[in-house]
This record gives sequence, structure tokens and C-alpha cells, in this order.
Amino acid sequence: MAKWFLDAYVSSGWVFLVFYDEDSHSLETRRFDLDLYGYIAGGEPGLIAAELKGIDGVLDAWVEDWRTPPFYDSLKPVVVFKTRSYNVLRSILGLASVKGLRVVNTYPHPLVEALYRAGIQPVTPVKSLSNGGVKTTKWDPGMADPVLNYALVGFEDGYYVLESPESREKFWSIEELAEHLSSRRLHLGFADPYVYSRLIEVEPEIASVAYRWVTGGFYSPHEYFEWSRLSYTPLSLMNNITIGRVLTTIEALYARDRKIIVDKSRGRREGWRSISELLLFDRGGVVYQPKPGLYWWVCQIDFKSLYPSIMVKYNVSGETIDKPNCGTPVKPEWTPHTICLDEEGIVSASIGRLIDLKDVYDKLYKETGDTVYEERKKAVKWILVASFGYLGYRNSLFGSVMAHEVVTSTSREVLRRARLVVEEMGYRVVHGIVDSLFVAGVGEPSECNCVKDQIVEETGFDAKVEAHYVWLYIPRCLNSSDSVANKYYGLLTSGFWKVKGVMAVRSDTPPLVKKAELEALAKLFEARTPSELEEKIEKANHVIDEYIELVEKREVDPRELVVSRTSGVRDRYRRPPRYVLESKPPYRLIYINGELVPFEKALNRSYDVDKYVELLEKTRRELPSRIDLLNSYVEKTLSRLDFSRAPKTW
Repeated sequence: MAKWFLDAYVSSGWVFLVFYDEDSHSLETRRFDLDLYGYIAGGEPGLIAAELKGIDGVLDAWVEDWRTPPFYDSLKPVVVFKTRSYNVLRSILGLASVKGLRVVNTYPHPLVEALYRAGIQPVTPVKSLSNGGVKTTKWDPGMADPVLNYALVGFEDGYYVLESPESREKFWSIEELAEHLSSRRLHLGFADPYVYSRLIEVEPEIASVAYRWVTGGFYSPHEYFEWSRLSYTPLSLMNNITIGRVLTTIEALYARDRKIIVDKSRGRREGWRSISELLLFDRGGVVYQPKPGLYWWVCQIDFKSLYPSIMVKYNVSGETIDKPNCGTPVKPEWTPHTICLDEEGIVSASIGRLIDLKDVYDKLYKETGDTVYEERKKAVKWILVASFGYLGYRNSLFGSVMAHEVVTSTSREVLRRARLVVEEMGYRVVHGIVDSLFVAGVGEPSECNCVKDQIVEETGFDAKVEAHYVWLYIPRCLNSSDSVANKYYGLLTSGFWKVKGVMAVRSDTPPLVKKAELEALAKLFEARTPSELEEKIEKANHVIDEYIELVEKREVDPRELVVSRTSGVRDRYRRPPRYVLESKPPYRLIYINGELVPFEKALNRSYDVDKYVELLEKTRRELPSRIDLLNSYVEKTLSRLDFSRAPKTW
């Protein structure tokens, strides 16, 4: 289809829809009469409905029985009315609040519900379009996204980044970026909110370069489109939207279908518990404190969307946990809470659909190699990741602390069973992070798959072989001899590397320090056997020495020393650092006399050599030592390993 429904917005009280013609690359805006719904509880419902019917602009009003929180096991009469004027809707709801009536179902935005009820999904092809209405094609995950002219603007390593369908460009000054953008004409612009604010300050006309700017972060257009489709949220309402809001909107629309009242003022309170009970049950997922060092032939097995899968399998939702008067309660032995199976929970039902969709995109990407499916999969994955956090969030509409505890306690039981399976097979778990297990001594890919299959059979949760390492290194903490759970790297049997948590992959590490550590790691990743690694460790340290020499001789472009931060200090109880008070985000900083100073204010001052040498020495401490290599020789698993099996070429 050449025509797409791209966006919707409210102006002067009326709804307008925006269509994009892919053939002519033009936009068309039309006013459409969509039904907007309002909900009022309290008072005399029959009388209120009758009164509303007589108001000019109200199409109809009636009384329905809706299920009330927190457990949705009782009914309450609610007056439902519809209008096509947003001004009329707001006026009536405002007057109802003034009269002491309860306005409910105020989330999500009425425009979102209007699109949902009309079956008009944003960013989908138009099936038919007339003055009387619009029909969109039922969305198929295999469909392509619209081909349009867009710009994606962000901030990386001190540079402003501009991505478009044709290129990826970097600009040192915001003025250069503004000048480049001002000469373009875009259908859509997507920008980090801080960068966009700076752009508008420099050149206010940038706002008119695109039909619409969406300022929600440095995400790809395909991710924004997917969130818009899934939540029926038009691009006009996507500014500064969080992943949690996308998830909550999906859940709220599902609640509408079941006539469940969405009331932000009604939460699910946690019952009183002793300190000992809190210590026992209010814990997170499993995170090992691994022994730092070098491990050979390691298989990393990840559960697929473990926490969301637990929610679906055990019907975990705010209203299903510890529900009184439940007909079919279940109490797993590893949790103090009961789960009600009378009906599918709002959270579990919503999450189940997303898990299935993620698998569809994963399959499409593997079959086609088209990156659009990878981007969509990433968008869905972000929602699934947020689903667990929002389950226990105090302002969650559909979660509870008790539901959160059921998931974490179940995840601990799953990881316990998985570890026992691994040990019964004669292997050793050297690390575990929430939904990942690192199993040492697994020399063949077939062995790795065998371990994975046994774990799936024992736990009942799907898993995958995430990585198979020739060697894996877990660094020590920079300030102690302990390890950091999410910091590791290694050489994969596929020939690729995997690097997590070290300074080279942190967004606020200066580019020069990143470059130094990545070059040092590249030397290590040339090694396939212990003897080769011994030689490469020395060369990796030599790389760090060379960069230290450059810093000490001041033969470094100051831009390579920039520390990039997109926001200030989050702790509201601490006085923000001076650079927050002296400049605006995104911050471009450099160390002068041990202190971070805005780069623009330090042009005529020498950078702090000692501080940057200190940062480079930190990268050295993240490298393995000869002692690590010697200790790896005495690993019991080493006796069964044959290093000649490592590929000779990559």
C-alpha cells in the first residue's frame, strides 16, 4: 500500500489524522470524527447519564457495570459517555470533578482509546480512506515500515550524531549540526530531548524542518513505530514517553476490553511483615559473586525472557496475588504468596502477547537478515525488560510488591534447579546473573546444546546458548580483589568477541581510554591457547603503556579526552557538581586539576595528565595477568580440554 496512517493529534478540540503517501512522499492532514469516551463514577448514575444526553456535543450516555480495583472482584456502576469534541470531553470531566464525582479511566489519553476502539493502528498502511472514515490494514509483523525522510539526532563521545536513511554524520559543535539540519526537509525527526533543546536554542527554525519531532531518546524510527503500533499511541503523544508508559498503555487498553476500572489513586498495599520476613522474601534475582580470573571453554546459557515468562506461566499480575475469595488458589513452595488462577491476569495476558511477538521478529530476522526486524525485536524486548521493574513499582497500575516477589522467588528457584542440573552432568557453574549461567569446561558446541536441553527439561523454561567461549575473563573490581557481576569479556568460538561492563563500553568513558582498552583487548582476542594468551597479555599491557606515554607527552587531541554525560546527578539530596550549574545537558566535560569542567571553558587550560593516566591504569587492571593464566591451569576442568580444537583462523 502506498498510503500510510502516520499520526493523529487534537487541535482546537477536534481530532486530525495525518497520512503519508509513499509514492509522492507527501503528507495529508484531515479532520476525522472519532468517538472520545469519558467515564464518571459516583452520584446517581441514571440521572447523570440522562443529564449528559441533553448536553450539546454529547452523542450518547449510558450506565455500565465496571470491575473495581484492587482485585476486580466487585462491580460499580459507571456512567459512560461519548463525544467527538475533545473540549466537550474535558469540560464535562472537569465539572464532574468539581461536583465531587469520581472521574475514572483517565489513562491512557482519550485519543489513544479512540484510535483503539476504532481499530486505527498508528503507522500502518491505509486500506480505504473516505470522508466517512478510514480503515487500516491489519498489521502483519512481516510488513515493512514506511519509507520516508527522517533524521535521528543524539549525542555520543562528545559529538552530536545525525543518522538518516543515507548516512551517519558526526558534528563537534551544535551550531554545525543546526546549520546542517536547517537545510533539510524531513517528514519526521527523532532526537534526544537534551540535544533537541540545544538545537532550538541555537536555531528556533529547526522545529519546522520536520512535520513532527519526537523527543524521546536516541532510538531508531523502527523502535518508535513499533511502540506506537503496540500501544496505539500516535507520534504526537510520544514525546518523552518512557518504556514503562508504553507497557502500561498496552495493559490499560486490555483492561478496557474487560471493563476493568483504571484508577491511579487505588494501589495494592503491602501487608505488614517482620524484618526477618523481609530479608527472606524481599530479595532480587540470583546474582553470583564469581571468582575473578580466567576460564576456558565456557558455555553461556540464557533463559529466554525469564521474568516475563514467569509472569505468563504462573499468571502473575497485581490482582492475582494473594487475592481473597479466590476459587482456584495455587501456592508454590518457594514463595509465601498465593496465585489465583480464576482468570488470566492483566499483566500476564499482555506480556504473553509480547513474548510471542518477540519470537516472531527473532525468526524473521534470522530468515531474512533485514535489520528492521532486529530493531522491532529490540523495541519489544525493551518493553519486556521494563515489565518486571514496573511490576513492583509503587505507582504501577497493574502490579504490586507481592507480584514482584513471586517473580523473583520463582527465578531463584529456576536458577537453583539449573545449577543442580549442570553439576549433576559433571560441569561447574562459574557465574550466574539473573537469567544467565556460565558453565566452565564445555568444550564442544554439541555439549553446550546438551547442557541447555537438560536445563530446559528440568526447569520448564525455554533457554538458548547465548555464547560459547574459547576463554572467558572475569576482571577484579577496580577497588578490591572481588569481582563485578556484570563485567566480563571473552573470545567466542565463532571468532567474535563479547565485552560487557568494562570501561571500553561505558558511555561516559573518554574516547581515548575506550580506544586504548579496545586495542589491548584486540591483542588478547588473537590468542586461542594458554601459551598464546601469555604472549598477548604482555602485548596488551604494552598498548596501555603507549597510550599513557601519549597522554604524558600531551600529544593528544583534547576532544579524545571528553567525558560525555547526557544528564546531571540524579540524587536530589546531593548538591550537583559545578559543571551542572555552569552548563546545560548534554554535558561535554574534561578533567582539569582533578575536577570535571565544561570543555568549552577549559580550552586554554591544560588537561589533568595524572587523572587520565589513572583512567588508563584502570583499564590495565581490567586485563588478565600471568597469575590469572597460571591459576587457570590448575582448574579441574582443564584436564579434559583439548586446546587444539580451537579454530586456527577466524
